[in-house]
Parts: sequence; structure tokens; C-alpha cells
Amino acid sequence: MPAAVSQPREFVSVEDRAVELLAAMNAARAQAGLEPLTWDSDLAAVALARAGDLIEHDYFDHYGPDGRSAFSELAARGIRYGLAGENLARNNYAEAKTVQAAFQGLMGSPGHRANILEPRFSRVGVAAVRAGRVWLYVTIFTD
Repeated sequence: MPAAVSQPREFVSVEDRAVELLAAMNAARAQAGLEPLTWDSDLAAVALARAGDLIEHDYFDHYGPDGRSAFSELAARGIRYGLAGENLARNNYAEAKTVQAAFQGLMGSPGHRANILEPRFSRVGVAAVRAGRVWLYVTIFTD
């Protein structure tokens, strides 16, 4: 009997939703009197890699089954930082409502809100992906 072959789970990256989430985070920062976060394509690549790993290995946590994290991904890519953070969000809202739902959930969580409003964070990368009916958002922050 042949061994079962694991097929990679498919997902679609939706950059417009990532940009929309960044705009919501920057609006919250402006309201708090903070400087806006600047998009960083290297951090966005880390966020997309993390999103792919979460989907492919079917978990939702800051640490993968193999112990890897956003921090190990930053190190593997040679990205230097003094302070870094990661926010994760997921939902199954319609595309028109998914970003606002994700943002409200993040702002309602003390740790995620702290990352969004951390004054030392200045650079950010966001991945917004859809896998079936599920939306997944990964945000990587650095100073």
C-alpha cells in the first residue's frame, strides 16, 4: 500500500488587504500621537513566509511544531533589529469586512495592541493571505 502523500495547502496573498491593515494600524498610532510604521519589503517577505508555514503545517501559534518562529526567520534572513514583535490574526469574514475584524481583534488583545502602539517600532511587514474561507494576517514589527 503506498504511503499517503501530503499535498501543500494552497493560499493566495492579497496585498490590498495587507495595505489596508497597515493603514488601520497607522491610524491608531496617529490617534495615540505616534509616528507611522514604514512598510519594509524584507519584513513583508518574513510575514509571508510565516503565513505560508502556518497554513502548510496547519497551526496558529507564534512557534511552529519545529520550534521556529518569526525571530528565527528574521535571523535566517540576516535581518538585524534591536526589538521585534509578531501579531497573528485570522477570521472567516467576507473580504469586505475581514481587515476591520482582524484589526479590532488585535486592538482588543493587550499584547497585540502593545505591538501596534509600541513607539520603538518603526518598520513593519504585513502578509494577508486567504486559504479557502480563512483569512490569515501576519505582521512583523521591528525598530
